[in-house]
Amino acid sequence: MAAMNVRGFILQASYRVISGPAGQVPVIHIHGRLEDGGTFLVRDDRQRPHFYIRAADAGRARPLRIPEPQPVDRRTFDGEPVCRIEAETPSDIPAIRDRLHAAGIETFEADVRFAMRYLIERGIKGSCVIEGEAVPGKGITWVFDNPVIRPAMLTIEPRVFSFDIETDAKGEKLLAISMYAPGIDEVLIVDSSNREMPERAIRCENEYAALEKFCERVRVYDADVLTGWNIIDFDLSVLQRIAARVRHPFVLGRDSGPIRIRKPEGYFGSGQANVPGRLVLDGIDLLRGAFIRMDDYSLDAVARGVVGEGKAVHGDVRDRLGEIIHNYRNDLPAFALYARTDARLAYQIVEKLNVVQLALARSQLSGMTPDRVAASIASFDFLYLSELEHRRIVAPSVRSSDSSVYAAQQGGHVLEPIAGLHRNVWVFDFKSLYPSLIRTFNIDPLSYVANPAATDDLIQLPGGAFRREPAILPRMLDDLFPRREAARKAGDDIASNAIKILMNSFYGVLGTPACRFYNPALANSITGTGREMLLWSKRWFEAAGFVVLYGDTDSLFVHSGVDDPAAAQEQGRQLAVTLSAQIARYIEERWRVTSRLELRFEKLYSRLFLAQARNSTRGASKRYAGMRHGRDSAEFVGMEVVRSDWTPLAKQVQRELYQRLFTDQPVDVYLADVVRRLRVGEFDDALVYRKGLRKDAEEYTATTPPHVAAARKSSQPLGRTISYVMTTGGAEPIDNIQHPIDREHYVTKQVKPVAEPVLATLRLDFEKVIGDTRQMDLLGM
Repeated sequence: MAAMNVRGFILQASYRVISGPAGQVPVIHIHGRLEDGGTFLVRDDRQRPHFYIRAADAGRARPLRIPEPQPVDRRTFDGEPVCRIEAETPSDIPAIRDRLHAAGIETFEADVRFAMRYLIERGIKGSCVIEGEAVPGKGITWVFDNPVIRPAMLTIEPRVFSFDIETDAKGEKLLAISMYAPGIDEVLIVDSSNREMPERAIRCENEYAALEKFCERVRVYDADVLTGWNIIDFDLSVLQRIAARVRHPFVLGRDSGPIRIRKPEGYFGSGQANVPGRLVLDGIDLLRGAFIRMDDYSLDAVARGVVGEGKAVHGDVRDRLGEIIHNYRNDLPAFALYARTDARLAYQIVEKLNVVQLALARSQLSGMTPDRVAASIASFDFLYLSELEHRRIVAPSVRSSDSSVYAAQQGGHVLEPIAGLHRNVWVFDFKSLYPSLIRTFNIDPLSYVANPAATDDLIQLPGGAFRREPAILPRMLDDLFPRREAARKAGDDIASNAIKILMNSFYGVLGTPACRFYNPALANSITGTGREMLLWSKRWFEAAGFVVLYGDTDSLFVHSGVDDPAAAQEQGRQLAVTLSAQIARYIEERWRVTSRLELRFEKLYSRLFLAQARNSTRGASKRYAGMRHGRDSAEFVGMEVVRSDWTPLAKQVQRELYQRLFTDQPVDVYLADVVRRLRVGEFDDALVYRKGLRKDAEEYTATTPPHVAAARKSSQPLGRTISYVMTTGGAEPIDNIQHPIDREHYVTKQVKPVAEPVLATLRLDFEKVIGDTRQMDLLGM
């Protein structure tokens, strides 16, 4: 045993219930990586599960067969004293809480997770100092029992280990497990026929032997993070089933204990996996949690976009499963290369995009373990409850029924666009508008006053009134803003992005009924005041003689009226500074608070096209394309080119048409040529639709959209995204095309819709532009 004082990064926080002489005792388990590269486990049996009720309700609560309420030095938001109710184990809490709720007694913090409360009460977010006696552990460098742990700041380089499995068509028989990490690039192939193995392939006599070797590789490499593509819902789940069938213990963790997999909730939900002492971070979830948008989240599509390399397939890509099984039986080198490539690509994607490091950085900010940082409500909960802990204030419990109750909420304000093609347009935006409004006007659950008196000196906003004393959220944002600015100046994109994601989540969380701090008055105060700032700025520009072409939530598009782009650019910068000062003066005079709002000159569009709404003369919100001054390619917002449910052909045509429109090149000859080539089959590879199923294909009963019809015809196991083409026989999946492609469908439903807005601007007609070409095709000329 050694006395130690070390720093570590927390990878996992959980608990176990141990039976002892005094009964069952919950023991906190915290796993992590030490600063020196070793690993640690903190075990603490001193924490007791508890929650609170009002002291005034203690008398009514006692007859309900609950533990004796104990007075404590804490109060509710309204200043009422509370009592603490302590249970033997965390699993006892729900029944006690439900009896109290059934009796009409409100509880406080009765839903807070046991291990999270342990960290909240100690103010620990991501990293900690551990001080106490330690002993060497089995598979763990040091084990601490009941040490002192305190907050710390620490950055580590996690050991990431990627894997992928190959199975038979039904996902029942294991064919191979591929692995990739620094120093590891190999595949374990299940083969009882004693065939010669290709390069970097290891023969395993049976499934048991493959599982044994896989667990050994993970243990020897000592992975902090297990990753891959869809590994929770597929790979780990399949391996767990196979391990049960062949009676393999399948111990992947640093500590004893089974792998626990929680099934996904909802068709687009993701499962969660708990491996003792290690994080399981699925590549798809890492990208989505980091708000990295992809049209297609398949490994092949993402790898091609990020790494510049796809899956190692050589046959018909429409039948990859058939090729895998064929190669397993007849071409082991090709099979091994395919399997190894999958594991490597998953590793390279998360490495290049820095999404694992981003998860760790977000953990340091929010206090959530890295596998839960994408849970914005839980992250907000952790931060706000930590601050309430310092103030000795308790928060309401979340009731399951709360999530179904919505009050009217305003969204961001949108100004109707002036549709058409415009030159030299300024774009101004409020930097981090909603967080800045929270800071400026002290918007906070604790500062909100539900029934203000006429004599109260409050900040009156469209949604409600707020006290002037410094509150929790504004103070948190006052800390985060300069930290993000410092990270940006230092070139630390990971830290900057982590802070941005956290700050931007605050408004959304306050407007979500599933959050314990949900209050529509807070959300409406933010959006309502944002609307007022947008309209006040619009009036300011108009009073100065400018035309505001469009506005959306935090941005304004203003026609400069200046012919020289360079001069317009400089004037835009000056106007942003002037208007920011004017807004600050207005806010100070009206509300007697210091403005934290900053209007920025974001960019100058030398050409801007504001689209018209379909079948209307009105401008379309959130749909525009522009050529930025000094850039060579057009930018698109809300147009078909940035939507995943339009074909590659439509996107290609739209991009080229606007490029030509903005650079004064003819569009008619190009468009006629596209339609001609489309009709003769030159673009068949660009005609694939991709659309996600929101539920199982069989569950669509009221209507049958094309992608559902295609899904029902597929000969392959279905994923969440269906790839199909329109044929003369209707929608058909690309793995089972039985009829000729209906190319006229693509002329009228893909090319024509993206072309017509450009043609209308140039006073051209689609049928006339392509008509001669069509006639020549019909005559065989």
